[in-house]
Amino acid sequence: MKDYIRNFPNQIKKACEIATKIDLGDKFNDINNIVISGQGGSGIGGVIAKNLLQPYCSIPIIINQDYKIPAFVNEKTLFISSSYSGNTEETLVALEKALNKNSQIVCITSSGKLLEKARSNNLSHIILPSGFAPRVMLSFSVIQILCVIKMVLDKKQSLNEVLIELNQIQEKITSFQEIMIATAKEIVLKMDNKMPFIYTFPEFEGLALRFKQQLNENSKRHAVYNIIPEMNHNEIVAWNKKNLCSIAFFIDLNETSQQNKKRMQINKSQISKYVEEVIELNSDMIKLNSVSTLFEYFYFIHIIDWISFFLAERDGVDPNTIEPIDFLKNELKKT
Repeated sequence: MKDYIRNFPNQIKKACEIATKIDLGDKFNDINNIVISGQGGSGIGGVIAKNLLQPYCSIPIIINQDYKIPAFVNEKTLFISSSYSGNTEETLVALEKALNKNSQIVCITSSGKLLEKARSNNLSHIILPSGFAPRVMLSFSVIQILCVIKMVLDKKQSLNEVLIELNQIQEKITSFQEIMIATAKEIVLKMDNKMPFIYTFPEFEGLALRFKQQLNENSKRHAVYNIIPEMNHNEIVAWNKKNLCSIAFFIDLNETSQQNKKRMQINKSQISKYVEEVIELNSDMIKLNSVSTLFEYFYFIHIIDWISFFLAERDGVDPNTIEPIDFLKNELKKT
């Protein structure tokens, strides 16, 4: 896992190389909505892509994480089926339903039944490098989904700009990597055995979810996340007494409204009265004069991944194993 995380910048570069070879032809036209179907390490790529595209995309983007698909899915839906292994049960069932609705489909996978279905049904598909854990292939998932949507909607007009920026991001993260590792180690020292409560803005929900998932899978830790301003209407009330078993994280990045930033500052002030430590991941940690939202996303994904690894190392747990997930899949095969 340590080698996989360290290789993250190089994965961005390789993912861009794959994206340059995407050929969707002229099959995709008259798209009214986008559905991204995936679970776990594949599904998070859709959440992040949605966050990044939502300010510019004029049609709805829906994340589908179930066997079912929304009733509105039809022949004018761009349906992106993403499963790194190609054998994710829910994703395969959802794909079958999208086929029955005559949706315009793109499959993203490394192998398995999804690749077989894509080939047998003559569906557009992108093949990723195989043999890795889905959660360490996040950059491949995010970048392919971003590029597919841009190609379908913009007909390649802005794809080159995105790929140029991603390659610049790869270079910057490589140069900053040792600083990011040191930052992650400092944060782990503050976390102790406390359960993280992670808060951020709607624009960065993918980061908060990624943080939770990596703590779950790599660190074998429980974690929860919520969004500001929604948590201001419910969860903030629960912070009304000292809680020595919890730690609050705030992901405070640039791309949000000033009113939401004001809300976060008030929330930090409120919650800091009831916990021993409040930790903030913010734009000031990036020692550059000007950065894009895309750069912030990839920068903090990398720090979050390192935090989850060093926490696992400190706790003496194996970040690679996921026995409860393997057990569940085996039990499902019996029915």
